[in-house]
Amino acid sequence: MSNSMRQDRERKLAQKSAKMALSADPRLLKKRVVMGYDPGSPEGDQSVNVTLPESPTANIELRLFNHLNQLKDNKSVQDKIELKKQWLPEYYGYIDGCLAISPSAQNTSLVNLMIWAVDAGQYELAVRIAEYALLNDMVMPEGHSRGIAEFITEQCANDFNDDIDLAIENAEVIQRIIDLGVGEQMVDQVRAKIFRSLGDALNEAQPVEALNAYKNALRLNSKVGCKKEVTALEKLLNKQSTESSPDATVGSQADSTTVSAAAESDPASTDSTPAE
Repeated sequence: MSNSMRQDRERKLAQKSAKMALSADPRLLKKRVVMGYDPGSPEGDQSVNVTLPESPTANIELRLFNHLNQLKDNKSVQDKIELKKQWLPEYYGYIDGCLAISPSAQNTSLVNLMIWAVDAGQYELAVRIAEYALLNDMVMPEGHSRGIAEFITEQCANDFNDDIDLAIENAEVIQRIIDLGVGEQMVDQVRAKIFRSLGDALNEAQPVEALNAYKNALRLNSKVGCKKEVTALEKLLNKQSTESSPDATVGSQADSTTVSAAAESDPASTDSTPAE
């Protein structure tokens, strides 16, 4: 083999090793780089140490890989959540950089950080990443059975349904989660949960909209747990209409018609997926 051919081959192998360093899977960084193997050459087999170019993205992904390994070794769920809260700010710059570029290929590191954001209670950040991931046809990391939309919807809804104050604080985020799930595969029970969350978030400030949300939840799952809220809101709205109307009978009928019409016109009720 001529010197020029050998140099050309070594150059190509060096380029290949550099690409491996920038791969989305940081585990490739652990592989030994072997270059210049030529059985017919006088030198025979030789291993060449290559200095890989530094990359901010590769460094971030290697750090995330190490953090994920630490989480895997920790058996306490609460300890894992606290670690995610502690580490997540280290990745804000990386996340912003990723979200600024579209279209994008699958970015498992970014999706993992979306999962962290949910666990850390940073719901708006999690939804922002989820919106971007769905726009770019990304999928969940290996080992997850739920898709991105279903994961975000169920995990967030569980938190909001356990804490009404948290739901109220995140009313806009809840609506974004509902919008995010339109057209995505999701079991009815999960979609029902997030509509219940919306009802809880709007119960006091926007009772008509809250009633619509609760009714959507019950259409999807009659056991979602908001029947009492529906009954209470219907009584409240009927009472308000009666008190504000000169003719109590007419006012009651008008309110009933208004509430029924509002519930029937809610487009979100069409979000239900066919029963499997």
